[in-house]
Amino acid sequence: MIPNSEAYELDEDTLNDFEEESVPDKTYRIDLQAGVISGMVDGAEAKKQAIMKILLTEAEEYLIYDSDYGCRLWDIYGSMPPYVISEAKDRITEGILNDDRFESVEFTDISYDKGKLTMSLTVACVTGEEIDMEGVEVNV
Repeated sequence: MIPNSEAYELDEDTLNDFEEESVPDKTYRIDLQAGVISGMVDGAEAKKQAIMKILLTEAEEYLIYDSDYGCRLWDIYGSMPPYVISEAKDRITEGILNDDRFESVEFTDISYDKGKLTMSLTVACVTGEEIDMEGVEVNV
């Protein structure tokens, strides 16, 4: 017996019944300094943690993540500082904006010294809130 796909057509009234819901930001709390996961975190703290995970994850490197997740920085290691800063800003912005919770990224301070990029940035969320992060370090 072959299923009849025409028997399951949706009319326009049924198609308009669907509503989009946003997924809550609630997730596990990750303490990067101590290397432990404990408790839960929600709201702005969860978004800040998501930004840090994006910054610390090399894009296209881990099978558990989509190819758009993270920042591709490995190929700029050891390059000249002006190039590193320029490329890193673009790639970090792209990595953060691939998450649909974030709308824009503004760098307020950025410096590069001996393979370490130190930056302060403000990320605007689609909900209207702004996440300020200062002294974030990324190896490049």
